[in-house]
Amino acid sequence: MKRQFWMLFAFVLVLALALAACGGAAKTPQPQAPSSKPAATEAPAATEAPAQSATEAPAAASGGVLRMLTWEGYAPEELVDKFTKETGIKVEITYIGDNNELIAKMAATKGVGFDLVSPTLNYVATAQEQFGIYQPIDLSKVNKDLFIPAYWDSILKNSEYEGKPYALPFVWGTTAMVVNLEKAPDAGQSYLDLCDPKYKGRVTYRAKYDTLYMFAYALGYDPAEAVKNEDEYRKVMNAVRDKMIECKPIVRTYWDSRQQLEDLLKNDEVWVATSWDAIAWTLMKEYPNKFKYVVPKEGAVGWFDTFAISAGAENVDAAYKWINFVMKPENAAVIINKTGYQTASQGAVELASPEMAKIVAETLPPEKMKTIKWYFPLPPYAQDIQADVLEQVKAAESK
Repeated sequence: MKRQFWMLFAFVLVLALALAACGGAAKTPQPQAPSSKPAATEAPAATEAPAQSATEAPAAASGGVLRMLTWEGYAPEELVDKFTKETGIKVEITYIGDNNELIAKMAATKGVGFDLVSPTLNYVATAQEQFGIYQPIDLSKVNKDLFIPAYWDSILKNSEYEGKPYALPFVWGTTAMVVNLEKAPDAGQSYLDLCDPKYKGRVTYRAKYDTLYMFAYALGYDPAEAVKNEDEYRKVMNAVRDKMIECKPIVRTYWDSRQQLEDLLKNDEVWVATSWDAIAWTLMKEYPNKFKYVVPKEGAVGWFDTFAISAGAENVDAAYKWINFVMKPENAAVIINKTGYQTASQGAVELASPEMAKIVAETLPPEKMKTIKWYFPLPPYAQDIQADVLEQVKAAESK
């Protein structure tokens, strides 16, 4: 068991060093989960308890409602119930499928209606600059000791806007491929396997930005470099668009949620897919000889999701209490064990299940970690280009 823990610890250390190395980047480092639920009905605000220091235990019954806008799996029912029992604060959750949806919901009301949100890091500073939807992090309300130092330093630095940090590290992971070892044992060498005619009707991936990056790298482009110039980025994304339209007859469907992807794979409807690592790892635990998370030669795509406080938050204290609660190692370990997502919680990895540690170490060893292509900052024109390309891909007729 200890050996498996140290394998995972070494894995996390590699990522910490990689993120620390990104500290000199622009507003975000080069480093996202998902069915939508109707927005929760707003409850009347309750009187807040007196403010506490970040290191104090939460009040036994402070009451009120915490409204979160987050990804599927980031607030397990087990933790929500425990939090409510400890604090008296009820939790209402709205799930999102991608960052564009998150930004659109927040921008529509300047953040009113939500207290705590979980944007992916490379969207934080640019969204704040465009829409002013977040508020600076009040570090006096956060227990810094709960966070892995390298993550803390990097995310604060790279979420800065006008000299103030707007995000805290929460969950990180990678996106690559999951394959059915019984049906497609040779798949996963390249992202272009998603276009292989022998898998016609058995392929799925998201019609989202991470897939655009995967195809770009597979076609020999570097989108992280191209994004610095609008014309060059449009050229790269148009080449990706053409390839995705060419491959459209191979695709069974575009998946949107974790549950949808799991069902497609479990029912043998698809054999080859793009996947967040946590989905694939969970499937590997359940079906150890059937599924495998595979990082193609182009490398996995890496992401870091964060905590951000809404500019329109009505229960800011509850938001900080949740952050300090969920980043306690025993609570963060629940997220790791239930979903496979890795967290920025100091000590949570030690509490991760040995089974999960073994799977992570085998499918994403240090040599694969070195090939990760981290999400890169997206200027507004890049977001527009990506949105246009994805719409064209979805609207195109299969040939």
